[in-house]
Amino acid sequence: GFDVALAREMAARLAPGVRARVVSVGFDGLYDALLAGRCDAVLSALPYEPMRTQDVTYSVAYFNAGIVIVVAEGATDVAALKDLEGHVVGVEWGFVPEGDTRERELLRTLAPRRYNTAGDVLRALGAGEVEAALVDRISALAYARECGGIEIVGEPLHDLNYVVPVRPDSFRLLSEINRVLLEMRKDGTLDRLQESWF
Repeated sequence: GFDVALAREMAARLAPGVRARVVSVGFDGLYDALLAGRCDAVLSALPYEPMRTQDVTYSVAYFNAGIVIVVAEGATDVAALKDLEGHVVGVEWGFVPEGDTRERELLRTLAPRRYNTAGDVLRALGAGEVEAALVDRISALAYARECGGIEIVGEPLHDLNYVVPVRPDSFRLLSEINRVLLEMRKDGTLDRLQESWF
């Protein structure tokens, strides 16, 4: 998927002859595999975790998977969080309002309809059960690609940045990963990869 394509593109830009070797590891074992030396870096939709900075060092962000506002394609009455007032909004079970006090209070007053998964929320939007949805950006992009009929409004409400962790002693590797990610951000490669996979 996206992470493998990104890893291959990054490796090709690190230095001539460098190729990515994909190592299969369960999601729960990613950090252990890195610290045990089974891999040099982890590229697997991992968000920045401040509690882990004693064990690993993180790259710059390559994807923001934060919560986004999603509406039916062509809807023009919702352009920002404040516009959700008075609308029926769908969220996933476990959704907890974040942000400043004003934003949290607004989200609480919406009395959102809760669904089991982000996919269920987006199907409800497509069926007209809700007028807007608050879901993670990856779910929204994947649903838009597969089913269409929806669009994301603005940027994520709150950042959930995916990063590449490396071992703390991998200074040179981290520096090169950051160089390549910033280069890919600047030349549009990150956007193109996201569009092709999502």
